[in-house]
Amino acid sequence: MILVNVDSLSVSELRSIAKQEGIEGSDALSREDIISLLEEKYEDNGQDTDFKDPNLRYMSGLTDYREISNYVEDLPGVEELPEIYPDTEIHLIKKNGLWLYAFWSLSPNDSDRLQDEGSSIVLSVTIENNGAREEYDIPVSFLDTEWNIGIPYGSGFCRVALTAVSKEGEKTMLALSDSEELTDSYWLQHPEDMKYSDSLYRLYLTLVTTKEGDLVDNPVVREIIQLFRKEDRSDE
Repeated sequence: MILVNVDSLSVSELRSIAKQEGIEGSDALSREDIISLLEEKYEDNGQDTDFKDPNLRYMSGLTDYREISNYVEDLPGVEELPEIYPDTEIHLIKKNGLWLYAFWSLSPNDSDRLQDEGSSIVLSVTIENNGAREEYDIPVSFLDTEWNIGIPYGSGFCRVALTAVSKEGEKTMLALSDSEELTDSYWLQHPEDMKYSDSLYRLYLTLVTTKEGDLVDNPVVREIIQLFRKEDRSDE
């Protein structure tokens, strides 16, 4: 698939795409005007149910719908991503304080060899949090290339290994990701600072309150409320 971020394109690249989209006079338009016209065109076409190609719509970028690869493949910085990568490797990206995104590639040689041997593959997750260590495996298939890893708040790290498991149960590490640090929550460690500081308390509640006035449902908010309630009960 080809993915192009409109905001990252140069004026000449935008004008090339605008011509393919039938926007006249693009050579005399500014970069901002071309982006605006492209957005309007994709939004209008996306709302028109009679349009020949319903997949044509603005999605904060351009993809290879409507054979657009024929038009943009020669643009600078645009290349088609391979379906298979030649190396066996795994990477981690932090999505937020509670989730990591793991993605990996298994070389064709490794994939063929392991399947011929009757082996399986797993993600071996290691989480070290405040001195405590947790390890577990997530079974994946040879067709999988990505997974979301749940992590706790705290002080430590998480790393994931792509591991082969033989029919006899023996494990062989194929690739190891870099470590991603866990996210610590100051308020979980110092709830009294927020409880007795009215300005901080109101500020934090504003950040976790919906427009209807309800608290956002997330583990940190629940744990802070439980700490407050526990402390209140102990004061009675």
